[in-house]
Amino acid sequence: MTVSFSGPRPDRTLSRAMALSLGIGVLMLVIKSSAYLVTNSAAIFSDAAESVVHVVAVGFAAYSLRLVTKRSDRSHPFGYDRISFFSAGFEGAMIILAAVFILYEAGLKFVHGPQLAEVDLGAIISGLVLLVNGVLGAFLIRIGRARKSLILEANGRHVLTDAVTSGGVLIGLLLVLFFPKNWIHIGTWTFDPAYFDPIFAILAALNILKAGGKLMVRAVRGLMDKMAPEDEKKIEGLLAQACAGEGVEYHEARFRNSGNRYWLQFHLIFDDSVQLKEAHRTATRIEQTLESQFPGAVITTHLETKQDHDKVHTDEEEKMVTPLDLLL
Repeated sequence: MTVSFSGPRPDRTLSRAMALSLGIGVLMLVIKSSAYLVTNSAAIFSDAAESVVHVVAVGFAAYSLRLVTKRSDRSHPFGYDRISFFSAGFEGAMIILAAVFILYEAGLKFVHGPQLAEVDLGAIISGLVLLVNGVLGAFLIRIGRARKSLILEANGRHVLTDAVTSGGVLIGLLLVLFFPKNWIHIGTWTFDPAYFDPIFAILAALNILKAGGKLMVRAVRGLMDKMAPEDEKKIEGLLAQACAGEGVEYHEARFRNSGNRYWLQFHLIFDDSVQLKEAHRTATRIEQTLESQFPGAVITTHLETKQDHDKVHTDEEEKMVTPLDLLL
């Protein structure tokens, strides 16, 4: 028999936050692309290219946010939670792709020489974009953490990366505008401040590359069931406290985070005289204690008596065969 359970309830706050991110992302893309066409700036181009990736990634994240609330079914008995990690990994991969493309375009600007126009207008636009994305990114991360949504938090980090990129673009353009034209010269060669444009485009790409790498690492760790040490410590401490309060022992504790919920399993050891009905009630109280701190958690307990536990696990240890035993 397949047990079916629903995913997290659709959260209007998360949905609205994602819709806001998508709408502002499209608007920023239009503004940045227009600025690039006017200025021919490699740095602004890097910012616009990152926005293209951002809009695509937000679209996938919005789909993932909807999918994760679906009820489990026969083909997905554990639900769709893990799409959160796929979404974060996809976003990270898109960020890295954008960084590589930006590096290539900035290299071409170095080879052929930058040809800039309307730099002051580009600086003003970059400043406005920095402000909007900085506020939006902080908002998305705050909501994502509060609602325990890796999808929204990853999206917020992407937006903050976009803001940092815009900050780098702004600094580069300001240097182009105000850096003394003949201040650096060696012999007959004089440094052209216009080269600050591709230089800061490269710096922006390296920052984007770092952010994308972090997202992919986090996604891989999640898919491999690697728990955050602080989460594992908190669950272990709460379980130990709950068991001590009920006068029972536990072992074989395993925890994992599937993206939007925690999965907890452990064995509870009771005195031989405790009846099954009372043991089940005790286990339920322990589960409720954990659920109060981790809403939506899926908790599986296995009940044992002390005598059976000692006998069964002693027999299991005796039956264990190591590769060395096979050679002897």
